[in-house]
Amino acid sequence: MTQDPTSYLVQRCTIIYPSLFEPSSYGNEEPKYSASFLIPKSTNMDGIREAVKTAATQKWGQQILSRMGDLTFPIHDGNKKAVDENGNEDKQNFYYDHYFVRGKSKWQPDVVNAYGDAITDPKEVYGGCIVSVVLRFYGYDYMGKKGVGCGLTAVCKQEDGEPLGGGRVNTSEVFQSVLQEKPQVERVMGGYGEMGDKFPNDEPTYPEDHGTEEPPIHGPIPDQDEDIPF
Repeated sequence: MTQDPTSYLVQRCTIIYPSLFEPSSYGNEEPKYSASFLIPKSTNMDGIREAVKTAATQKWGQQILSRMGDLTFPIHDGNKKAVDENGNEDKQNFYYDHYFVRGKSKWQPDVVNAYGDAITDPKEVYGGCIVSVVLRFYGYDYMGKKGVGCGLTAVCKQEDGEPLGGGRVNTSEVFQSVLQEKPQVERVMGGYGEMGDKFPNDEPTYPEDHGTEEPPIHGPIPDQDEDIPF
């Protein structure tokens, strides 16, 4: 099978904002399957850059290579997003020291595990797990904007990772300052119907504390403006 020169396999990156099993939208855009991927800056980007350039030349010809600065690209510098509320560099932000790219598709991408078996449970692929992904780049010229977009073809979950932006919390810790002690229940001896046992099952029941669970980072994010030059 001939390798599509506009496609590229990004190995072992971190997925965020996955919408792989149900299409979703941001604002007024058409609902699509999508996800963003954090690529460590230590990654050799030559292959992905060549795929982007090939997509551009397929759309506008070789002459576009001298005018690449006129185009918008889908790969961005995460350090520009890794800032705190005061605009200072935040090295704890998951975008820090990464490139990031968002892939979208009208059709559901193939999603498999490390053994090639199909994944059907959306909970298996969450923001923060480690994946490999096949991205396909294409040129576009729409309403006066020219650039290279990124399509999402297939995702392979490689292993679990630290959930980003959500997940279970330890309620005994986060609510430590507001939790109250459970009231002591005094059992009254005697027969039922008079001063009898208030709880036929011997002990009162309380709702189980399952904690607060939010899905890890999910859903679409808006397209970004800060592009790395090609």
